[in-house]
Amino acid sequence: MTTPKILALDFDGVICNSVYEGLLSAWRVLRDLGAAPGDGPSPEVKATYARLRPALEIGWEFPVMLLAVLDGVPEDALLPEFQTKWCRQVLEKHRLDRKDLTRRFDATRDVWIGSDLDGWLGVQHFYAGIAARLRALSGSPVQVFVITTKEGKYAQLLLERNGVSLPADRVWGKERARPKADLLKTLHRDMAVPTRDIWFVEDRLKTLQSVERQADLGEVSLFLATWGYNTPAEQAEAGADPRIHPLTLAQFCADFPAWRPS
Repeated sequence: MTTPKILALDFDGVICNSVYEGLLSAWRVLRDLGAAPGDGPSPEVKATYARLRPALEIGWEFPVMLLAVLDGVPEDALLPEFQTKWCRQVLEKHRLDRKDLTRRFDATRDVWIGSDLDGWLGVQHFYAGIAARLRALSGSPVQVFVITTKEGKYAQLLLERNGVSLPADRVWGKERARPKADLLKTLHRDMAVPTRDIWFVEDRLKTLQSVERQADLGEVSLFLATWGYNTPAEQAEAGADPRIHPLTLAQFCADFPAWRPS
């Protein structure tokens, strides 16, 4: 199959680079908790945080990672061990609760958007060529769906601001509270499209591997967005996996036959 019938896309790290929005939202959370000094993160903290972004999976972890950086945890320890070790240790050290951080992080974004929408939008941008590619697909037989752990209303707002029109029922955010593998199964069932005609683009290798383990999704084409939040080691691992195709930004913006290795 050289062209999908359904193209399912992650948002952050595939369509949109939101690393500094996440950092600044995390900073505001820590400021309100009295744990962030000064008016904002230093250039050094910003650069470190951007390099560590591949270790993060969901919004409430952003303030935890920032605390780890401010605490001086070495970068070469955080990148491979944030999920398995440091996230838990930082939560315990600062007596923080995951549910409370989730509430605070979402509320902080809401306040920021409500008081300074242009400022919030201004620290996020679509990767070069993405908006034009999505606009071109809007007039094609390919149905584009966004499947993201970001709140759907935020993804929809950013799509609209970048001139991309997608129906609200094609933007599936974290409010669905289901793993992406389950959402791909829902697409297959509800849209009555064979799994071989579904292509899924994601920047997190673990997410692609979780889909790969689902026997009933065995024919879904899986692509790792190498311009997103992943590491060279993860790209190499994906390249050695016959099911997962590392995809460059140039390939994404080209016609679909260019997506697969010759």
